Amino acid sequence: MRKFSKIGATALALALSVAFATPASVNAANYPVKYIELEREKTNVTYSSKLITEDNTIIYQTTDYKAFQAEAAKYSGDSTVKRVTTTVKGNKTYYLVRTTVKNEISGATGSDADPKATYAEEETLTKRIYINSDGPTLLGVGLRNGDVAIKKLKSSKNSVLTATIDRSKGGVAKTDENADIEKDKDGNYYYRTSTGQKIIIPKNAKGTGYDKESAEYKNSNGSAAAVYIKLTPKRCGTSKVSFAVYNKYGKQTGKIAVKITVRSDGDVFKTFSFGGKSLIQKHYGDKNYINYGRKVNSYDYNLSTKKKGRLVVKANKGYKIVKILVGTYEKPKSIKGVDYDKYSNTYYDVDNEYGSSSAKGKTNATPHDYNGDGDVLDKVYGNYEYNRGMKYKTVKSGKTIKLGQYGSNSGKWTTTEVDKDAKLGNRTTTIDEVYYSDYAPTNIMVVYYDIEDKYYGVTSTTIYAKAKQPKGKKSKK
Repeated sequence: MRKFSKIGATALALALSVAFATPASVNAANYPVKYIELEREKTNVTYSSKLITEDNTIIYQTTDYKAFQAEAAKYSGDSTVKRVTTTVKGNKTYYLVRTTVKNEISGATGSDADPKATYAEEETLTKRIYINSDGPTLLGVGLRNGDVAIKKLKSSKNSVLTATIDRSKGGVAKTDENADIEKDKDGNYYYRTSTGQKIIIPKNAKGTGYDKESAEYKNSNGSAAAVYIKLTPKRCGTSKVSFAVYNKYGKQTGKIAVKITVRSDGDVFKTFSFGGKSLIQKHYGDKNYINYGRKVNSYDYNLSTKKKGRLVVKANKGYKIVKILVGTYEKPKSIKGVDYDKYSNTYYDVDNEYGSSSAKGKTNATPHDYNGDGDVLDKVYGNYEYNRGMKYKTVKSGKTIKLGQYGSNSGKWTTTEVDKDAKLGNRTTTIDEVYYSDYAPTNIMVVYYDIEDKYYGVTSTTIYAKAKQPKGKKSKK
């Protein structure tokens, strides 16, 4: 989609490559370039992998190995069911776990949950283009199969943008050769005009190829050109840019019109702010940016002086905000156990013939049941529930949110290790620790829809506030 891939016959494409392949010299102003071209339009919506939930459900569990083997045999041909064995305090438990994938947006499951991009069989001309308002954009137009020039160029709203042909760029290659002929899935021979019209070439008498004596073929021509239009934005808005296409003989062969939307920038967000401070830098020197005057690696990067504030998330033109989630670490809670088993969602101590290990205390490094199905085995928005991370809640733009108060591993913890020795006796070591962080992170995750690319994506940013400090001897994390 970012180059002229089928501008004309092979030799002419080579001749024109000079016009397209020298951006440093040709495009000295370093303007961004968009293209009007024939392409196979994307026909479906695709999704970020973070929007594909992996739901793991225990469908069978037992401590009887023979019973487990018998039950597992029933699912020998089912690729969605896996066998799992865990050992807790020396005791084995056997599980059959079924994995189901689900699309968080469409609700589709199985193979339909994460569709691959599909494209239309027929090529169509670009209908809409987005450009930024901060400076000119070059609009590249690929002309093919006899067409070499554009005229009657105009913008429907000069108050939004102006359009002029940049004659210092591009190139023309005229020839007496015929058009490049292609073959479609139905066996028809054809070529396309610059506007996308499909011209069918009759087959020869034997049906083994196209008829080179037919009027359709003889009247075709392989001349081609690359034309650049300079779009100069005046304000945000939408304007229709149109022009007529002419062939090497000076005859008008068609018209092209494309909607050009001018937006403040190419970012997903028009506004993304907390407590009145912007979380994105719209331009250099933006004094309302949260990190204005700070260095990227400084301790206070993305640090907010407010503990709560209004969260505003608004999409730029070409995007839609679908969902906003805010994640924070919870207040430490009491836990007893040095190890953790995700399948039973339990903490436990370890004791064997060589020694024992136990722990108790408070921590916020705990698992979360993100999708509310009663277990912590799933992967939701790219995070496994058992990884003991942040807890998320859904919020709306314009609402006041509270920033997190705790770091990623906060709490008090006492660990006792016992080395067992029959001759020398047991040796016990006890360690008391307090884990803390200076700053508490709050993650803001935004699900958005890209209208142009038909794509649901996920983006996020993290802001910080000073964290609550626990009492006791501290082991900083």
